[in-house]
Amino acid sequence: MFLATGITDTTPVIPRLREAIAAGVIRLCPVCDGYEAIDQKIAVVGHDVRALKEAIFLSRFTPLITMLGSDASDFSISTRRAASARGIVVGDALDTLCPAADGCEAILKDGTSYRFDAIYLALGCKVRSQLAEAVGARCCKDGYVTVDEHQQSSIHGMYAIGDVVKALNQIAVAFGQAAIAASHAHRELESAERTGFADQPSQ
Repeated sequence: MFLATGITDTTPVIPRLREAIAAGVIRLCPVCDGYEAIDQKIAVVGHDVRALKEAIFLSRFTPLITMLGSDASDFSISTRRAASARGIVVGDALDTLCPAADGCEAILKDGTSYRFDAIYLALGCKVRSQLAEAVGARCCKDGYVTVDEHQQSSIHGMYAIGDVVKALNQIAVAFGQAAIAASHAHRELESAERTGFADQPSQ
């Protein structure tokens, strides 16, 4: 069995979210497309360290970075200091995001609005490992399926690949994991067949 149930990104309520993601106005993975944000005005929406890490990563491509949270408690003092030291602006009164064809408007709770070329969401995700858990496979505290070097779970013959496994969430990584899992499963099958033939009584 090969399990590739993936994850579900956590997103706020945004009008026409799918269209905004397709247009590149709302983005989910700076590792995937951060290079497209070169010198653009970018906002990272999220909480504390998670948002800071994404903002720092994106600062390699553009100096125009703002971190946005819905409340002052979203960012600790240490996170604010670290952001300030890198020239990252911190705002903590976000109310609404309104994507358009050429960017996204961020409206604060006091009515002030700012326009960004793109918004990166750093709100985490939910791992879709319910099926793995239901059959008794071991998962880590974050919900990812635990696998060995062959991508095999704690249940013999069940492999997990892609985002349901804790790794870099990239299609290329999932392809590599699939190749590793398939190769090992093939060897296991060949070994089982040889053993089965050896155990058969001679005619």
